[in-house]
Amino acid sequence: MSNDEFSVGDLVRVHGLVSKPQFNHMIGVVKGYHENTKRYEIQPSRGSKTLAVKAVNLSDDEFLKPTEDRFKTERAYDNVFFWPSPNTTARIPIQCFSDCPSAESPKAQDTYIQNKLGWQSVDTLSGIEEEGRDKPTFLLLFDGLDESSPKNHTAMKIAKLLPEYKVQSCSRYKGTIRGVAILVYSPTKSTFSSMGMGLDHMNGQQVIEANRNRRFTPQLLYDIIQFHKTDRAERQYKNHDNPMHRVFGGFHNMTM
Repeated sequence: MSNDEFSVGDLVRVHGLVSKPQFNHMIGVVKGYHENTKRYEIQPSRGSKTLAVKAVNLSDDEFLKPTEDRFKTERAYDNVFFWPSPNTTARIPIQCFSDCPSAESPKAQDTYIQNKLGWQSVDTLSGIEEEGRDKPTFLLLFDGLDESSPKNHTAMKIAKLLPEYKVQSCSRYKGTIRGVAILVYSPTKSTFSSMGMGLDHMNGQQVIEANRNRRFTPQLLYDIIQFHKTDRAERQYKNHDNPMHRVFGGFHNMTM
């Protein structure tokens, strides 16, 4: 069988295995192709060992691909799952799931993720930003009990940008994130009543809440991930490195 059916970095689902049925229905990433055995090397979403799988036992029809128009036009998602890159040159494998519960339903969201990826724990780092926005708009989810999957260097790069007080709020984050990570849209809420402040502290300014129903295309979500690998991200996070800015954004000259 030819080796041009799938490319390095493609997401695939395994099916029809007889000798190792426990891996059926698993999502994995293509790491390479072995001409001598006519099998693809697949990195499972969880764990360190790869699988050698024939093309007939792989499918990718369910996954939206960067080459499809919908990748850039379908504004229907509030999440992006991203896998460790199979090598230093491959595109980061991502996928968005329209049936994943939102951050407004955390228990349902956790159950969905655990069922889909086999996570033991759903841990959260908050405070993830978009380029040019004053306040954080995303959460970074990961399995803090995963000790065997490949390191997700992109997720670790994102986490490294966070202020220390944000990192310390997640007890299972020890500097390493393994396996799949997820960005979930969850814009920061900020109300003066919750901070114990009245309208006299507003100084005539207005705090505008983010649109919690906002949705993204896969391309926009991929761009948000890529932004965190730039010098621009380092500068932006550094400029926003205080709790008041992260709650109220660009709300200046507050009287305390």
